Amino acid sequence: MVAASRAKASDRAALLKKLFPIIKKHYKYQVPKGNKPVLETMLYAICLEDSTVEEADVSFNRLFTEFPDLNEVRVSTVGEIEVAFAGQTASEWRAFRVISVLKFIFDKSYSFEFESLRKKTLDLATKQLARIKDLPTFVRDYTLHEVTGAHLIPIDPATARLLIWLGLALPNQTQEQMGEMMKGAVRKADVEAFVFTMRGLAADQSRHVAFDLTKYPAPEGGYDTDTAVDRLNDLIKNGPGKPVKPAPVKKPVAIVAESESKPKKRDAEQAAKATEMKTGTEKKNETEKKNETEKKTATEKKSDAEKKTVTEKKPSEEKKPVEIRKSADVKKTPETRKLADVKKGTETGKAVGAGKPAESKKAAAKQPSKQKAAVRKGR
Repeated sequence: MVAASRAKASDRAALLKKLFPIIKKHYKYQVPKGNKPVLETMLYAICLEDSTVEEADVSFNRLFTEFPDLNEVRVSTVGEIEVAFAGQTASEWRAFRVISVLKFIFDKSYSFEFESLRKKTLDLATKQLARIKDLPTFVRDYTLHEVTGAHLIPIDPATARLLIWLGLALPNQTQEQMGEMMKGAVRKADVEAFVFTMRGLAADQSRHVAFDLTKYPAPEGGYDTDTAVDRLNDLIKNGPGKPVKPAPVKKPVAIVAESESKPKKRDAEQAAKATEMKTGTEKKNETEKKNETEKKTATEKKSDAEKKTVTEKKPSEEKKPVEIRKSADVKKTPETRKLADVKKGTETGKAVGAGKPAESKKAAAKQPSKQKAAVRKGR
């Protein structure tokens, strides 16, 4: 028993020698016409991915008959180009990739000529194709193999699922990794035979469901290579079996001793009593907390009402009169002092006059008699 994870390149080569006759017996070996221009090779690879050669030929020819030229295809929408891929899987994605390839080549040289790729080395050609947006690994490797003649094995998703089911690849490998690994088991001269022989079984609509890992999960470590021939014969004879349902995970059952499984009556009563006491205490605490909360709420409401009443009854504050500074607070200057003294004397005189009214009258009466005496004396 050899799992796929332990299989060597020699084991894979030996297994392919056993599988090829069985597949060729039931599927017609077809190879598409070669010597296409580089751009047409890329477009044909888009049509060929996950499909048979017959389906790819129909879509490829329809792409050139439904549209007058490639520039019309370039400026068309995905929905318009999708018609050319009617009957194929992922027709929308195929149309999108066609537009991406045509836009890349046209923006580069303002034409649909891409023959310069033939003159480049494998590394430079790979880097240039990597610039094309959303170009699948299969389209890239198929183009490089056809154009440069490099030892590359283009693997599309359908072929990848078949290789996993046969034990020739691992479930966690990418298409690029599978192609690199199969180079050790497939010679450069046999690449074309390997790719299109496997394609007949991988694209068979009646059997390809058996390779679906979501319905038929692969065992840990990959499928056994020793049973690949028997499983292939059974698949061709009886078709895919029923999908395998994932086994439910069983929870471990705890083994309890007999003495532990039946506790004593007294322990059970004590446990029940403790539970009741705990429950009663919790209920009591909850009731007390509820009462406290209600009291607190009522107190807060009452205080808020009182504050509101006091605020409404409180009269509006009267404005304080503006204080007038006294004259004593004003800084005294010589002029102010003179004015103050004059004012003070005037006030003092008024006070004295007010106190002796009879004397002032007498003095006033004496003044004319004195004036008369002076006149007489002068004469």
